[in-house]
Amino acid sequence: MSGKVSEPLSAEDLSFWYSDQPRQRTTMAMLLRLDRRPSTDGLRAAVHRAIATVPRLRQRVVDAPFDLARPRWEDDPAFDLDFHLRRYALSHDDGAPEHATLDDLFRALGPIYERPFDRSRPLWELIELDGPGEGAAIFFRLHHAVADGVGGNAILAALTDDRPDAPLPLADAPSRHGAWENPPFSELLGEALRHRLEENASAAAAVVRAGWTTLTQPSNLGRAVRLVGALVEDALDTTTSPLQDFGPSRHLSGFDLPFAPLRSTRDALGGKMIDVMLTAVAGAVGTWHAANGFPEVKEVRTLVPINLRPRSVQGLAAATGNRATGINLKLPIAEKDPLLRFEEIHQRVTERKQHPAVELLPTAAEVLATLPRPLFRLLAYAGSQSINLIVTNVPGIMQPRYVAGARITAGYPFAPVAPHCPVSVALYGYDGRLFVGLDADAAAMPDLDDFRDTLAQSFEELIRAADKERA
Repeated sequence: MSGKVSEPLSAEDLSFWYSDQPRQRTTMAMLLRLDRRPSTDGLRAAVHRAIATVPRLRQRVVDAPFDLARPRWEDDPAFDLDFHLRRYALSHDDGAPEHATLDDLFRALGPIYERPFDRSRPLWELIELDGPGEGAAIFFRLHHAVADGVGGNAILAALTDDRPDAPLPLADAPSRHGAWENPPFSELLGEALRHRLEENASAAAAVVRAGWTTLTQPSNLGRAVRLVGALVEDALDTTTSPLQDFGPSRHLSGFDLPFAPLRSTRDALGGKMIDVMLTAVAGAVGTWHAANGFPEVKEVRTLVPINLRPRSVQGLAAATGNRATGINLKLPIAEKDPLLRFEEIHQRVTERKQHPAVELLPTAAEVLATLPRPLFRLLAYAGSQSINLIVTNVPGIMQPRYVAGARITAGYPFAPVAPHCPVSVALYGYDGRLFVGLDADAAAMPDLDDFRDTLAQSFEELIRAADKERA
């Protein structure tokens, strides 16, 4: 087994691998709408190029015997592209596929999105769909252990081109698949023990560094104490929101709006783009609670992922993997005035981002990665009990892109939910528009399309209020 590719999962990747379970599929996805159907050979060539450019697409996760060491990324010896590349056709109530709508597309993708990956293979799937209408679509889903939203841009960059006539490499000639590797158990056990010794040495060195840093920079000890305090406070917080328990079913939906008015709103109100987006989400979530008989709920806990990559390696320059942390934020959903709601959210986001404990969250992830899998899951479950929804803003690509000559006309992102957190709102900028993807448990939020319309109206309300403020 010498010479094989073998790399341990990072702490961030490991958190999604360990958290994945029947009620919490840590799957993320992107729905790309195309102006026409790409040729079969062209699409296969584009996928081959993506696999060659992004090695993680050929790799699977291999667990160590008895979890003695971290799981590792290894090449799939029996990699089969046809297992990962599928093609479906949409249907419509009248039986005519060409009459299928965007809502038909979202309904068709929900059951696909929720199904688990084969954990013995690379953790992704690309589905080509005929329709809706005369166009086509690509639904690319992958396990969150492979990449976060920004890391997914690396795959998009490798799969697409900046012009419709860009030459594509010839697809590889069909070849026989490799055989499964079944090394002796004693060899696997020996490797796991060796990896455990390496990981223990690395962890011990990290502890020594942390201790030295604490001695020479006592302020770090204060940060650590504040981090523990913040985590405990968040975990013990309770809510009466119905957005808590849920089952395994997922519904998807989405919409888009022009980006220019959002930038104008941000500039007029003096905040950040995430403040604009959270203000709109808070307005819609407040309306939803009131409409469903929970007007007494004044705030909801929201997990907001924070990208840790510098701007120079975002967008098309991003690499796969997970490089993010998150802040736990209370959204004031009872505030009806969008401008007052914006001001309050802007202040809360700023305070949370500047909290000294935020700097230590990546270190905390490294510590958690050393825990046994059952204990890690227990702590992750306990830590999510106070969270009601996830809102993630992924820096996107503002130039048009093409897949095997077909122009991408829309890109809807989808992020996973978490225990006690049955709704996620993902936002992605592409070609001058903001695309909003909604992922919700069918039991916790059965009226997802109504919530989608409410959220679109909440954006429009905030934009109008900012226009009046600017005038």
